[in-house]
Amino acid sequence: MTTIVANTFNFIGFVSIANWFKKVIDERQRQKNIRATIQQLSALSTHELNDIGIARGDIWYIANASYPKDKTVAEVNRNLKGWV
Repeated sequence: MTTIVANTFNFIGFVSIANWFKKVIDERQRQKNIRATIQQLSALSTHELNDIGIARGDIWYIANASYPKDKTVAEVNRNLKGWV
């Protein structure tokens, strides 16, 4: 019975619809993490950023590089661990 249900879901396309929703949710979470990283780094003073070796102009790049599209979304930003 389970095999019939699974095969029916595959045939109708529910699996691909579910995967699409998962990708949308993952992308929204990735964007949320990027925004949070940008906000946290932007809140630091220029002196604090210089201490950790980041220029203010590099904040956007660092935030986007921390959460690449082809990988799963990480819960903890490695760049901010111990600093914020």
